[in-house]
Amino acid sequence: MSFHKFLKLPTFGKNKETMKKNEMIKGRLEEWIKQKGFLNSRLTIIELCKTIGINRTYLSNYINHTYGLNFNLWLNHLRIEEAKLLMAQPPKRNLSEIAERIGFTDLAHFSKQFKLQEGVSPSEWRKNM
Repeated sequence: MSFHKFLKLPTFGKNKETMKKNEMIKGRLEEWIKQKGFLNSRLTIIELCKTIGINRTYLSNYINHTYGLNFNLWLNHLRIEEAKLLMAQPPKRNLSEIAERIGFTDLAHFSKQFKLQEGVSPSEWRKNM
């Protein structure tokens, strides 16, 4: 799923109040993504809830319904998309630096998550881009 497609947040829920609340969440998440809040290595769903002013259960359900991913997988997706942008731009950074910059605590975890999402390791992806 492309980074830009991730910004197109569909809504779930049928009544006007729910749809209005979802539009509010959509706007706040779009702004948070633009500000690259997902790069914080210590980010939790609780921290994001505080930032955008929504309760944990509602945000978790929103992410699950909107993206078909749980919070951690969604967060990893955002980070991997950012990693791909960094790998595609000069200067050529080492993968440890990229992993740290995008919020992963170590290269091994970054590489594992990258391969799960992209089907290849970060170094293979970079070589084939």
